Amino acid sequence: MRKILLDTFGADLGEEEIIKGGINALNEIADLHIVFYGKEDLISDLLNASGLPSDRYEIVGSSDEFTNHDNPMEIFRGRNGTSMAMALDALKKDSSAVGLISAGSTGGLMVGSIARIGLKQGLSAPVLCSLIPNPDTNWTCLLDCGAHLTPSASDLVLFARLGCEFYTAKYGVASPRVGLLSVGSEPSKGNELVLEAHKLLKDSDLNFIGNVEGCDVQNGRCDVITTDGFTGNVLLKAIESAGMLCAGMNKSPDPSLLENMHANFNFTERGGAYFLGINRLVMKIHGASNAKTVVAAVKQMLG
Repeated sequence: MRKILLDTFGADLGEEEIIKGGINALNEIADLHIVFYGKEDLISDLLNASGLPSDRYEIVGSSDEFTNHDNPMEIFRGRNGTSMAMALDALKKDSSAVGLISAGSTGGLMVGSIARIGLKQGLSAPVLCSLIPNPDTNWTCLLDCGAHLTPSASDLVLFARLGCEFYTAKYGVASPRVGLLSVGSEPSKGNELVLEAHKLLKDSDLNFIGNVEGCDVQNGRCDVITTDGFTGNVLLKAIESAGMLCAGMNKSPDPSLLENMHANFNFTERGGAYFLGINRLVMKIHGASNAKTVVAAVKQMLG
């Protein structure tokens, strides 16, 4: 059985939606075992009603939620009884667990991952990575997507390196093409951060193809795109919005085209973003996630 830890707190639609997603994933994936963290009575009631055998899941009760209004550093100093902290502690100790999925506070999850699990050697913080659909290679790895709002130029090189390691491990591409997000493809375009990062990337051993623009993010021009977390987060949410708009406007007579476009761009059906650099696999799903998101996230993590 493959085990995944699921923090049921943090979603805008409430815990019940996340729990239902976990139940749906258990029904779809025969060798899946989920450990649910959250309101014990609610989780127990929904699982009992599902008819799933009790050996397919575990329940760890917690009534304390780490919210977006909490200072992320609180999970570093304490809040041991929160579902997020308990799940992170369990992930560190349980080598049989594949990873943790949470829709909770991004800051809390990042700080908690650093404090309770630890980073890979040489890193000072993890980076948030999202997979963006494109028609060529199918997916482009975009990072950072919100963990580092004001990184240094050397940080952008590190993001690219982590993205390449992830891309190679997931897709088998030996030397992923790396692009640096900027306002123009010319090396002279960009702010001080981008100009310095361009020099560092050009001198690195990475397969750096140069600056890329917003229009290149989804055309398959490169495999990994590095940028600061502020820009990456804005870009990610703009892509989500644009994709949903296109899906809604598509009048194709072939319904499969619409369904495919909707599935690729709909963040509620595409899984989540990985924290790269953590010693274990931690995934952040959208705060607006629903049951379908949980199923997609589980499949993405297991795949």
